[in-house]
Amino acid sequence: MILAVLLCSFSGFALEPGDKAPPFVNLDLSKHHVLSKNYFGKGWVMLDFFATDCEGCKKEIPIIEQLYREFSDQGLEVIVFATDSEGAEVVIPFFENKPTPLTILLDHYQVTVKKYEVGEIPSLFLIDPQGSIVHKEVGYREDLYEVISSILGS
Repeated sequence: MILAVLLCSFSGFALEPGDKAPPFVNLDLSKHHVLSKNYFGKGWVMLDFFATDCEGCKKEIPIIEQLYREFSDQGLEVIVFATDSEGAEVVIPFFENKPTPLTILLDHYQVTVKKYEVGEIPSLFLIDPQGSIVHKEVGYREDLYEVISSILGS
């Protein structure tokens, strides 16, 4: 896994703002398939790559929830990809203890992680209504709310 992360980080092919967001199909916590085509091209979409044992991820979730509460009435959808290799076994109890209005999807086989060329978590992608990546964050950022709200509010 470490080699894969290093290769992803140094490959020079990482997704960047301006690129089209790759499609995905993942299971939610109720084992229903969630497809990107139901989100892309309809409004703003924020994708967050998360793990239950990631401290930066835990700090980021309340910020993302605040952004969702503020901008959901303008069409913002937020999808969190839980990348824990144990899958639902650890993700479901985590979110039962910390309920969230966000859509949580399982990515324990790292399929969507690979499509988005995620080399570090948390990683966040903001996708515009046309389906293009307009902003990318790698790692936890304390001023994330200000950065994303300035993009969504403009």
